[in-house]
Amino acid sequence: MANSTGKNLLDQRRKGQAFLDELRQFHQSRGSPFKKIPIVGGKELDLNALYIRVVSLGGFAKVSDKNQWAELGEEFNFPRSCSNAAFALRQYYLRYLEKYEKVHHFGEDDEEAQPGNPKASLPVGAIPSSYNYQQHVVSDYLRQSYGLSTDFIQPCDYNKLVLSLLSALPNEVDFAVNVCTLLSNESKHAMQLDKDPKLVTLLLAHAGVFDDSLGSFSGVFGTDWKETTTRDFVRFWKEVVQDAEVRELIWDKSSSAQDGTFREEHWQSLFHPPRNPGTGDMEAQRVLQIAVILRNLSFEEANVKLLAANRTCLRFLLLCAHCNLISLRQLGLDTLGNVAAE
Repeated sequence: MANSTGKNLLDQRRKGQAFLDELRQFHQSRGSPFKKIPIVGGKELDLNALYIRVVSLGGFAKVSDKNQWAELGEEFNFPRSCSNAAFALRQYYLRYLEKYEKVHHFGEDDEEAQPGNPKASLPVGAIPSSYNYQQHVVSDYLRQSYGLSTDFIQPCDYNKLVLSLLSALPNEVDFAVNVCTLLSNESKHAMQLDKDPKLVTLLLAHAGVFDDSLGSFSGVFGTDWKETTTRDFVRFWKEVVQDAEVRELIWDKSSSAQDGTFREEHWQSLFHPPRNPGTGDMEAQRVLQIAVILRNLSFEEANVKLLAANRTCLRFLLLCAHCNLISLRQLGLDTLGNVAAE
């Protein structure tokens, strides 16, 4: 029991210190910093406990309207000699906590009125001209109080590329592929795939090789894209890969049943004119772009293990190595040679 009580006291002290740190930072940003904790009745005032109690009663305005400061003074067990405890609590709350309460509890906008230029008040029912984003920010103090996580994954620029590829918007996808091409050629700051491994999976989805274990990519970037952009990557692979056994790598065998429409296209390929490789072949150019990106990334040791462990990437490289486009076949063989050791 003693250990449990001691642990609770330690947690309370940590929460109290976290609250004070945030309160100091809040006042520092507003130009009203403070260093010393106010003293009432010969001891430091517990601002954390005072804030929690006042907020639980509805906030500063309600406590003042109901004149409950005297009752609060009794809860803090101040000595009888401290006759002005209620007045001191009210004044110190007004000085240290009232603005903090408005911003962090009620979500009001933290805009200070300048002398001679008072802040205009909105009429009842009016819509403010600016949105208060502060109401969505949960402070570390409140997260600790309610047992919420305080460990966050810091966003990086790679997340923006992933979102662009996921958007399925042609301009966004072209932009993301072009950026990846430039970054993969950078020698000083090489791309680090471990920061967001989904980047490789999404690039391959835009080349017609899908990993549906992370979502229905074949439905989105296969069927839907074929209708809106007239780019049919599944047909591309069927036309450039002659080996029927290798063609099966277009789909992941571990996934669910394949779409029957893909199988019906086998008859169409019998009467389809041969593919004319060149800059006008949009599917071939996109697949070449992605193959170049993977080949460049495979020269970095940090990326080799991730590429070798990616089943979808290996399927793509094997398709490239068995296609009848010489440039694409060479890129596939080069990349496979780089990841072979893993």
